[in-house]
Amino acid sequence: MGRLLLTLLLTAHITLSAQNSQLFFSDVLDAHLPAYLLQAEDAIRNLEQDKVKVLFDNLVEDKITGSLMDNFKVTKLSKKAVALNEYTKPVMLLTYSSWRINCKGEQAALNELAAQYGDDVSIILLHWGTNKEVKKLAKGYHRNIDVLYVDDSDNKYTQIIKNLKHSLGLPLAYTITSDKTIINIKRRLSNKMAKDEKDAAFENYDLYKNLLKELLFKQETLSEAPIVINK
Repeated sequence: MGRLLLTLLLTAHITLSAQNSQLFFSDVLDAHLPAYLLQAEDAIRNLEQDKVKVLFDNLVEDKITGSLMDNFKVTKLSKKAVALNEYTKPVMLLTYSSWRINCKGEQAALNELAAQYGDDVSIILLHWGTNKEVKKLAKGYHRNIDVLYVDDSDNKYTQIIKNLKHSLGLPLAYTITSDKTIINIKRRLSNKMAKDEKDAAFENYDLYKNLLKELLFKQETLSEAPIVINK
């Protein structure tokens, strides 16, 4: 009995230690972003675009993946505040700037995926811009997609919001489990004006579907009830 109790206590201690060792996204950026930026700027000066991509992927895979996304508050189109922690399902978060033209075919791809996965995942589009600007950009999205925004003129947003905009740049796609663990961060597709609309939609669909499938696979390990992944 005494040995069993000791084993249980040790197991609980190890589990608690592992939980406590999980860093927040902001802490990881504080520790590793300066070195990444120096290396990335050097690669850009030397026109080494492939190296820039490798540096970004290594930062995400080796440092950021597995960290906890900090809670933050942004604004709905209704002008009401909403916090990330209010979302209880896993999240795919896409960041946008109001001055950038959306990628061709992206809206059609997201609408189709929102119809397929909307019961299991919250898809959030986070724009930087005014309420008026973002309302225009929000037209035509599926009802399962939440369009939120940050108005820089309000001057009330926290460091994590600034990190989402400035530290890694825009536009990005974040996948986050229900317990707010970051699973992946990907650069979204560039807007190639010469590309056919249908081909662009297929490329966006593949990118986001693969991210969603990976997210739901990771989420399944946290859930007692397995989530069905559409093929």
